[in-house]
Amino acid sequence: MGKLLNILTVLALIYFVYWMLKRHFRRRKLASQGIEIKDEGIRPITLFSIVMVVMYAAYMLYFFVGQMSADS
Repeated sequence: MGKLLNILTVLALIYFVYWMLKRHFRRRKLASQGIEIKDEGIRPITLFSIVMVVMYAAYMLYFFVGQMSADS
């Protein structure tokens, strides 16, 4: 499960960087056309950090529940 979590983390990080670059170039293109986009809502890095914390918390719960059932 640890290797799976590492793979999922790397995939999430790669997708996040791809999404940020795509978003950046889209905003530059719209800005060159004179269209300004206001930032509203949650920031992307905040969303990414929440996803990572939830993913690691789920792994910790999985690990501890597995340890408790193994001890019984």
